[in-house]
Amino acid sequence: MSSKLSFEKAMEMLEEIVGSLEKGNLNLEDSLKAYQEGVKLSEYCNKILEDAEGKISMIMKENNSYKETDFLGEEL
Repeated sequence: MSSKLSFEKAMEMLEEIVGSLEKGNLNLEDSLKAYQEGVKLSEYCNKILEDAEGKISMIMKENNSYKETDFLGEEL
């Protein structure tokens, strides 16, 4: 899977796979291939979300001063 694949495109592809699996028109072999590709796309999307979560920072005010914290509240 290309690391240049955008999150939005990966989600679109995942939605297409889920749709085709839900229809039930694929044979067993094709269903397994689609499922495996869906798992890879899901993992890829989760990784992008985890990376984004780590980059989110907030400015917190404490005792009339400001400090920058990460998404989980740990001081940067």
